Amino acid sequence: MKRFLLLTFVALASMSVWAVQKKTYTFAQRDTCELKMDVYQPNDTLKEHPCVFFIFGGGFKMGERDTPSAVTYMQQLAQAGIVGVAIDYRLGLKGVENVGLVKLAKLMEHTIDIGVEDAYDAVLYTLKHAEELRINPKQIILSGSSAGAILSLQCDYYLQNEHPLSNRLPADFRFSGVVSFAGAIAAFDGKVRYKHQPAPTFFLHGTKDKLVEYNKLMVFGKGMIGSNALAKQFEKNKWPYQFIRFKNFGHEIAVIGYKEHVAEVVEFIRRFVVNQEQKQIDMVWTEIGIDKPLMDIDPACLYGKKEVQLSVSPDVLERIR
Repeated sequence: MKRFLLLTFVALASMSVWAVQKKTYTFAQRDTCELKMDVYQPNDTLKEHPCVFFIFGGGFKMGERDTPSAVTYMQQLAQAGIVGVAIDYRLGLKGVENVGLVKLAKLMEHTIDIGVEDAYDAVLYTLKHAEELRINPKQIILSGSSAGAILSLQCDYYLQNEHPLSNRLPADFRFSGVVSFAGAIAAFDGKVRYKHQPAPTFFLHGTKDKLVEYNKLMVFGKGMIGSNALAKQFEKNKWPYQFIRFKNFGHEIAVIGYKEHVAEVVEFIRRFVVNQEQKQIDMVWTEIGIDKPLMDIDPACLYGKKEVQLSVSPDVLERIR
């Protein structure tokens, strides 16, 4: 505990470049592919550490576990005394083009379920190899960006609601936290209802996000319940959570979140996971000159006929890629 707190303070102060050990493992074999994970280990002699999974984004169509920004995020967590695990998952919407909202809604349930299945198997692998990977099995945190944030939230939601897929995990297993960079929960019956209390959750979301709704989006009784709507449930039920609302930002928080706010993630883990504080922290992040999203992507650009047209300055591009 003391060692973890010391590393946390050093990381917050400098994020200095320490040696980080990285190894790649195959955690599952599917009919179409092998699923791999990259494990980033702190350079210390401790036998156990908190563990943060990272699930990449890309609209369930594209993405990789080892982009430069994802690698940096994992390395910074390892420098702070946390094991980072970046995972593969099957992209259920890869190759899907020119579909309407009705068909997309039908495809989305299968897409999310296979993603959750893959994430659960990655977690199960680390639980079986916890001693070798120097992971504390009672301090496992999910984090994800965009589609990966949806899967992170959905994994905990399915577990708390005893979804059949959650049977892949040990009966007594619970996530210790969730970090969602512009995420939502897919509500296939129109509402989000937790049967059991969810894990402490850190929401980071742009208030003008149109790609993954900040509040909620419903189509024919199905939809996405975004960070704002979820936080209202947490607040009402007195469940621990932290929320940074990025005023006037859009979906770029899916990347900016884990590129520029690692220190806040580390602090969330220290307070809500390690120290198990029962807090509700809700704040608004504003930046001078930001009165509209840095990038504005219509969902139709991903699954419809529109083309993505992105014109941003070099400094903005550096923040979001």
